[in-house]
Amino acid sequence: MSLRTTFNYIGRKVLYLWLKTEVIPNKIEQLDINPDLPVIYVLETRSWTNLLVLEEQCKRLGLEAPLAKIAIPELHAWHSVYTIAPREPFKAWLQNQPKRSRMLRGIIETLNDYPEQEIQFIPVQIFWGRPVATQKHWLQVLFSDSWGLAGRTRTFFRVLFHGRNTFIQYSEIISYRSNPASIRSDDEVIDSLQDTLANRLKKIRSATLGPDISHKRTLVRDLILKPAVQTAISKRSTEDNITEYKAALQARRYLNEIVANCTNVTIQVMQRALSSFWNRFYSGIEVNNSEYLKSLALSHELVYVPCHRSHIDYLLLSYVIYFEGLAIPYIAAGKNLNMPVIGSILRGGGAFFIRRSFKGNELYSTVMFEYVAELIAKGIAIEYFVEGGRSRTGRLLQAKPGMLSMTVRGFLKYRKRPVAFIPVYIGYEKLLESKAYQAELSGEDKKSETFINSVKSILKIRGEYGKVSTNFGKPVFLNNILDHQQPDWASASYDDDSRPVWTRDIVVNLSEQIMTRINQAATVNSINLIASVLLAASNQSMDEKDLDHQLETYKTLIQSLGYSEKIIITPRTGKDQISHAESLKMVKRRPHELGDIIYLNSKQAVSMTYYRNNILHLLALPSIISCCFFNVRSMTKDEIVSLASLAYPFIQKELFLAWDKTELEDVITKVLDQLVESGLLIQDKDKHNYSRPSPNTKAFTQLTLLAKVISPVLEVYYLTLALLSRGSKKEESTTISKQKLVDECILMSQRVAMIHEINSPDYSDKHLIANFIETLIHIDYLREFDTEQLQYNEVFHKTDKRIRLLLPKQMRANILQMIGE
Repeated sequence: MSLRTTFNYIGRKVLYLWLKTEVIPNKIEQLDINPDLPVIYVLETRSWTNLLVLEEQCKRLGLEAPLAKIAIPELHAWHSVYTIAPREPFKAWLQNQPKRSRMLRGIIETLNDYPEQEIQFIPVQIFWGRPVATQKHWLQVLFSDSWGLAGRTRTFFRVLFHGRNTFIQYSEIISYRSNPASIRSDDEVIDSLQDTLANRLKKIRSATLGPDISHKRTLVRDLILKPAVQTAISKRSTEDNITEYKAALQARRYLNEIVANCTNVTIQVMQRALSSFWNRFYSGIEVNNSEYLKSLALSHELVYVPCHRSHIDYLLLSYVIYFEGLAIPYIAAGKNLNMPVIGSILRGGGAFFIRRSFKGNELYSTVMFEYVAELIAKGIAIEYFVEGGRSRTGRLLQAKPGMLSMTVRGFLKYRKRPVAFIPVYIGYEKLLESKAYQAELSGEDKKSETFINSVKSILKIRGEYGKVSTNFGKPVFLNNILDHQQPDWASASYDDDSRPVWTRDIVVNLSEQIMTRINQAATVNSINLIASVLLAASNQSMDEKDLDHQLETYKTLIQSLGYSEKIIITPRTGKDQISHAESLKMVKRRPHELGDIIYLNSKQAVSMTYYRNNILHLLALPSIISCCFFNVRSMTKDEIVSLASLAYPFIQKELFLAWDKTELEDVITKVLDQLVESGLLIQDKDKHNYSRPSPNTKAFTQLTLLAKVISPVLEVYYLTLALLSRGSKKEESTTISKQKLVDECILMSQRVAMIHEINSPDYSDKHLIANFIETLIHIDYLREFDTEQLQYNEVFHKTDKRIRLLLPKQMRANILQMIGE
C-alpha cells in the first residue's frame, strides 16, 4: 500500500466518524451501470474531501473505486475520476484555452483506435446539507452549500455543521464511444465532451440549490475582456515594464477587491440576524411611499440613492427592499469597510467596495467604471450614498459626483434599460453612532474602522433606539434630464474616452434633483420636533406645557406649508412626543410644583442638533421670516419678501430647498398666513403690514423661538461675510486662500460659541462654511482663480447690507467685536 493510499484510507476513516450520508438515487441499479464497461466518475472540483466521500460511497455500493486505475490497459495511467475544473482556472481562461486534459485526450485517442470500446462517465455532485432556505439555525445557514468555491476553512466548518446531513447524487450515465465517421478533430471532441459533463453537473446543482445569483465568477472574467480594460492592461504593462499577464493579474486583483459576491447563504443569514437586531433594539421600521417600486422595476434600472446617516443604512435599506419583494441592490461601500470577516459578510450581502480616490490609477479607474456600467447594462439594481460619507450634523451633505458620473456614463455607453434614481430618506429617532458623532463634533479624531473596533462597538450597543423611517421619494428619471438638457443625446454617438462636456452639467443637475427629493421625503418625528424647540430655548429648557404648545405649533406649521406630498409627520400629540423622548432618554425632566421643566444636558444638546438639522429645511423659511422681526416691530409683506430673499439663495443651496425664486413670494405669503392664524404674527386691517406680538406675551416667545431655529446658520454666514468685508478693506491684498478663509471662520465661530456658551456644533461645521463660500462664488460675490484663491468681486462691495437685519443687534455687535471691526 502506497503512502498516498494509506493517507487517503486514514482520512476516509476519520471523516466517517462524523459523516452520515444519503445517496440519490436510493437504488443504484437505477443508473444502469454496465459492470463490463470502464467507469469514470466526474466531479466539479479537485476537493480532497469530496474525493474521500465518493471513494467511501462507491465502496459501500460495490462500485468501481474512483482511485482505481481505468480498466483499459492503454488508459491504466489514470484513475477512474475526472474533475471539470482546470488546475489554473484563471490562467487557462485568460489565455482563452479550454480545458483539454491529457486524460481526456488519451481517452479519445484510445477509443479512436478501438471504436468498439465504450466508457461510462458518471457525473457526481456532493452536497453538504440541504438548500439554504430550509436551514433553521443561522450557523447552518452560514456554512450551507452554495455555488461559491469553498476554501479549507469553510470546508472544515461545512463538514462540521452539515456532515451529518450529507447527500451524494449520482447522475445518469453519459456513455461515450468513438465515431469513426465523424469529421471532427480531437480538440473539438474533447471540448464537446467537457461541455456535456460540465453542463450535467451544473443542472444538478441548479436543481438542488437554485440558480447561481452570484455574479462574481461570471462577471470578473467578462470585465477583463472588455476592450477598455484590455487597453488599460496594455498601458499598465508598458508603463510598469511588466508582462501583460501580470498586468491582467493586477486587474483581476482590483476586481476581486471591488466586485460583490452576493449569495443566498449570506442573504439568509443577514435577514435572520437583522430581524433579531431590529426586534431587540428598535421598536419598528416604518416604510413609506414604496408602492411604485415594483412596477417601475419592470421597466427601469433602479439606482437607490439614500441619505447617509449611519453605518447601518447599508443594512437597513437592503432589509427593507428584501421584504418589499424586490431584488436586493448591489451597494457601493467604502474600502474602509472591507475589513476581515465584516467585509466578507457585506460583500456576500451585495456590497462592492470602492476606494476613496483612484486618481492617477487608470487601470483601477477603468475596471471600476466598467463594473458599474455592466451592472447598469444587466439591469442589476444598485445603491450608493451620493453624499460620499455619513453626515455628522444631520443636514444633507453636498453630493459627490463620482458614482453619479459613472452611472450616467455607463448608461450612455451601453444604453440598455432607462435609469430611474430612487431618492430615499432614512430617519432615526436615536442614532447608534450618537456618542461617536458627539466626540467628532467636539474635536476628537475619528476612530479607525477596524474589525476589533467594530466588534467592540457592536458589543456596547444597549438600550432602546425607537423607530426607523425609510421613505422613498419621487424618482428622478435620467432620460428626462438628458432630454431637457441635451435633446439630441439619443441620436448622438457617445465615446467615453472623449466624453462630451455636457455630461458634467447633467451630473450637477441630477445631483441637485436627487438631494432635493430626498429632503422632500423627510420624516418629522418626535425627536426632530423636540430638538427644534429646546435648542432654541434659553438654557435648552422649557416648561412642559409651553413645550407641548410649541410642538403642536410646529406640526401645524409644517403641515400647512405643503412642502411635499411625501413628507411624513408624526401623529403624536405634543404631550406624547415628550413622553416618547423621555423613554428614549433623549430629554430630562426636572419636577416642580408649578409645572415640570423639560431640559437637555450639555451632551444631549450637542446630539440633539443632529435631529433638529434633519428637518431644518422644513422650518428654515418660517424661521427666516420670524428673524425679520428681531430688530423691527412691524414690516410690510414686500419688505419681508425682500429681506428673506437676501438669505434664501444661501439657505436653498445648503438645505436643498425645493422652491425656486419665482415661487418664493407665494410660499412666503402662505407662511405669513399660517403665522397669523397661529397668533405668532398680527396682520393689520388693510392686510399690508405684519407685526410681532407684545414682548410680554407667550406668542412673542414662540415667535422668537421659531426665529432661533435658523439663527446659528445665519450667524455663521454673517461672520463669514464680516471676515470677507474686513479682508476686502485691506489695501495690501485683494485675494485670500479658500482654505485660509474656512479655517478663520471656523476658529472665529468656535470662539463666539465658547464665549457666549452656545452648545452647538453648527459653529464648528466646516461643510456649512465651505458651502456658503461656494454659493458666494456661484452668485458672483467672489471670484475664484487658481482653484484655491478667492478674489473679492465688485459685486461683494455692492451687496445689500440689510442681510444683517436678520440677526439680533447684540449678536451682530459680538461678532464684529470679535473680528476687530
